[in-house]
Amino acid sequence: MIEFTRGDTFAFKTQITYADGSPIKIEDIKSIYITSRVFPTKESPVLFQKTLEDMSIDNEGFCHVVFLPIDTEKLDYKEYYFDIEITLNSGFKKTKLYKFKLTEETTIFEGDLNGN
Repeated sequence: MIEFTRGDTFAFKTQITYADGSPIKIEDIKSIYITSRVFPTKESPVLFQKTLEDMSIDNEGFCHVVFLPIDTEKLDYKEYYFDIEITLNSGFKKTKLYKFKLTEETTIFEGDLNGN
């Protein structure tokens, strides 16, 4: 399970490959969606979603993604899900599910140490 602080920027990468292990190239990709929900079901409301425009793919097939503070800052401290669904120009589709937990932080105010 992935853990990160609610309302912080969270950057990660994951490699996307063909079944033989070779990297998927950006020119082969029709679409990528990263969709977060409370539960991994279609009935669960979408919390946030990222598309190919929100990420980058390098030459080794690593997908670089950033969750922004606005994506999680209003969510409760608990566990959620997101998946990465990729569709290639050939029609091939692959989805990987992740579980993540939003944690609390100790710095909860803006300003100096006196709270100003």
